[in-house]
Amino acid sequence: MAEPPPQRKLVLTCRLTNSASFDICIVDSWIRVEALDSLLLAEGRNFLVMYNRVDPAIIPTGKQGLGAFHIELPAQVIHHIEQRRAGGDVKLRLSSRVIVSQVSGQGDAAILKPPYETQFGDASLGYLDYLIPQSEWIKLLKRLGWSELEILELPIGRLRTTAPLARALERFNDAQQNYRNGDWEATMLNCRKAFEAIVQDATGELNMGKAHQAYISLLGEGEKTERFDKLAKYLGEFLHLGRHENPIHVSIKRADAELSLILTGALLTYLSQQ
Repeated sequence: MAEPPPQRKLVLTCRLTNSASFDICIVDSWIRVEALDSLLLAEGRNFLVMYNRVDPAIIPTGKQGLGAFHIELPAQVIHHIEQRRAGGDVKLRLSSRVIVSQVSGQGDAAILKPPYETQFGDASLGYLDYLIPQSEWIKLLKRLGWSELEILELPIGRLRTTAPLARALERFNDAQQNYRNGDWEATMLNCRKAFEAIVQDATGELNMGKAHQAYISLLGEGEKTERFDKLAKYLGEFLHLGRHENPIHVSIKRADAELSLILTGALLTYLSQQ
C-alpha cells in the first residue's frame, strides 16, 4: 500500500463575524502569512470556510461563521522559524484579500449580488496578528515530530567568501553529488578532500600535518581550536575508509556516506561562523 510523504501543517481555526447589515457569502480569498520580522510562511488560497455540508455557505448579518487557515510547515520553514525565534514566541501576521458577495433572498432562493473585495480584521490595520506563545509552539513542534537535526543548512555565502573554505565547499558539493549517484566511497573521499583543501589553502601546503596551523588561522589559538583539531583528525581517519587503495577491505554503506556528509557539513558550517 502506498503511503503519503510526511506532512506538517499548522491549522488555525477561527470565528468570522459578519458586521455588515446583510448576509454574505465568501467567494474567494488570498492570504499572506508572515512570521518573525517578515519571514514569509505562506501565500495563496489557504483559507477555508467551514460549515455543515447540508447548510448554505452563508454568514447571516450579525452572526458568526467558522473558518480555518491552513499553513504548510515543511522542514525548511520550521528550521528558519527556529533560527529566528531563538527561544521566544512566534508571532504570525496574516494579510488578506477577501472576495465576498451580498446574499439577497427571494423566496426560497438565495441570489448573490456582484462581488466586492474586503479583508479579515480591522481595515485600518490591513492585517491580523496572531501570537503563539513559546510554550504552545514547543508543544506544537513535538506533535509535528520536528527534530532540530533534520536540516543542516550550509551558510553558502560565507563559505564562498572565506578564502580557506571556498574550495572545501566545492569538494563538499562533489561529495553530495557522489551521494546522489549512490557512490558511497567517493562521497567519503570527497569529504576528506574538503579538509585537505582547507589545510592547503590556509597554509599553502598539501600536508595534513599542518592541519592544526590551518585551524588556528580560522579559529585563533586556544582550547577550542585544540579540541576541534582532534575532532577533525578523528573524522579524517573515518573518512580515510573511502580510499579505494585501503589495504583493509571495508564494506562502505549508505549510512557511512550519510554520516560523512552530516559531520563534514557541520564542521564546515562551524568554521564559517567564526
